[in-house]
Amino acid sequence: VTVTIGLPCFVFIRMTKKVANGLINNRQDAFKSARNLLIDRISSGRASRLERCDVYYPKVVSEYHGADDKGDDESGNEKKAKCGMIFFPGALVDRTAYAPIASKISDFGVLVVIANHEKYSRCMLDFKNFKYKEEIMRMMYDALCSSSSGAWQVDEWALCGHSWGGSIAIVAMAKEMSSTMKKLVLWGVSSYPSEVSHSGGCDSLRDVKGMNVLVLCGSNDSYVKLNGPGTEKYEEFLAKLPPMKEEKMNFVCDDGSPGCTYQITIEGGNHAGCAHYGPQMYPLPDGQRTITLEEQQTQMAKLTADFLLCDV
Repeated sequence: VTVTIGLPCFVFIRMTKKVANGLINNRQDAFKSARNLLIDRISSGRASRLERCDVYYPKVVSEYHGADDKGDDESGNEKKAKCGMIFFPGALVDRTAYAPIASKISDFGVLVVIANHEKYSRCMLDFKNFKYKEEIMRMMYDALCSSSSGAWQVDEWALCGHSWGGSIAIVAMAKEMSSTMKKLVLWGVSSYPSEVSHSGGCDSLRDVKGMNVLVLCGSNDSYVKLNGPGTEKYEEFLAKLPPMKEEKMNFVCDDGSPGCTYQITIEGGNHAGCAHYGPQMYPLPDGQRTITLEEQQTQMAKLTADFLLCDV
């Protein structure tokens, strides 16, 4: 009897240890180029590393001289962004890996806030007890008030995430943020948070009035293909997002519509191409990029910024 009862427990413990070791051994560190870029941006006043997040500031608009690359000129500068983006990194990915693409997006005029998930070993799993609104509001406050050049103003905020971070963004939006935020950007995501994988899942965003979603995926993304077109998870994903918009490159929704979803494929892009890390081999090998990392991120940054800054 002892052996019979103890065996399932022993197997469970072994499986748990295997998963834990897999997570620890497959943490994705940022490329050196991304780390160097973050250092440069911080020294020029265009970024800050804070306890809760990294912040990438747009160019300061000078009343007299137009856009200024540096954010430390205190005379006649307007520290204001039309949109701010709270971004959740992919599981196990160093937030610094997003420095290049976050910098590109901020150069278009978006204030970008990259969440720090180091305290969760880069993989936030407790979806049920995570205080979404509280954490997001704290990041927003820190981003606006911690610049070396003074406080910033942001007209509207959006949520964004890559892979597992995209699932966090969906849950946060569905559970607590949809009354105040109306834009959601998902990179490398093709399935909706479920009861099994995300501690109870979350409500559908289908009928949330004014909710607009942008889904960007690489054509060679193995993780997206796993739950891609033709699978039950993909059909559920589309069914729980606002209706699909056919004119994918024109970010305008019909007046009076509850909202819409734009889905755009980056031809030749892959999963790890959303940031500066890789190659990604866990939990399954990523597809091979057939375009350069720079090409993939230039396209993604422009599409993301265009979506966030347009009047959808």
